[in-house]
Amino acid sequence: MSIVIAALLLAAGNPCDGSTTRDVEQCLAADLKRADAELNRYYAAAAKRLAEQQDTAALAKLRAAERVWIAYRDAECDAVYESWGQGTIRGAMSLGCRINLTKSRTATIWRNWLTYADSTLPILPKPRVSD
Repeated sequence: MSIVIAALLLAAGNPCDGSTTRDVEQCLAADLKRADAELNRYYAAAAKRLAEQQDTAALAKLRAAERVWIAYRDAECDAVYESWGQGTIRGAMSLGCRINLTKSRTATIWRNWLTYADSTLPILPKPRVSD
C-alpha cells in the first residue's frame, strides 16, 4: 500500500492498514458491513418505536427517507469512485465514503427517532460517527 493511500485513509478517520490495495479494501468492506449492521439496528429500533406509537404517517415518511438516503449514498459514493479515475485508491475511497455516510445516517436516526426532548434516556446509545 502506498504512503499516499495510507495518509488519505487515516485522514478520513479509517484505521485500515495493509500491505496491498486488496488488504485495505477487505478491511474497509468489513468495516462497512459493521456500519450497515449498526444502521439496520438503529433503523429497526426507530421503526419499532413509531409502530408502537401507531404513528403510521411518520413511519411511512421514515421508510421513504431511508429509500431516498440509500439512493443518495450510492450516487455520492459512485461519484467518489469515478473522481479517483483509474487509480487503485478508487475502491478504498468509495468504501470510505459509504462507511462515513452510513455512520452519519445512523447518528441522524438516533438523534431524530431514538432520543427524547426531556431527560429520558435514549432507546439506544449514541452511535460513534468516527473511530
